Amino acid sequence: MVAYFGVQVIRPFPDAGEVVCTETPAGEVAMTTHFGSYGKLAGAHAAINSWRAACGRTSACSWEIYGDWTDDEAKLETQVVYLLK
Repeated sequence: MVAYFGVQVIRPFPDAGEVVCTETPAGEVAMTTHFGSYGKLAGAHAAINSWRAACGRTSACSWEIYGDWTDDEAKLETQVVYLLK
């Protein structure tokens, strides 16, 4: 499995070596917002995967969008997104 790291930018830019300008894929998604420790993110993925199984939906890919950092784990916010097929 290949993992990518992305940073939101305000406009496109030319590729530079291993840094490439790309966009998140468009389409219908299933998503949830996880509040709390990154160590418990698996629960958010499990919830979406349970929903997908119950609805007979498959996914093409997934990604996570991290909110602003804080030392207070209870205030950490992460969106978990699955692009649906």
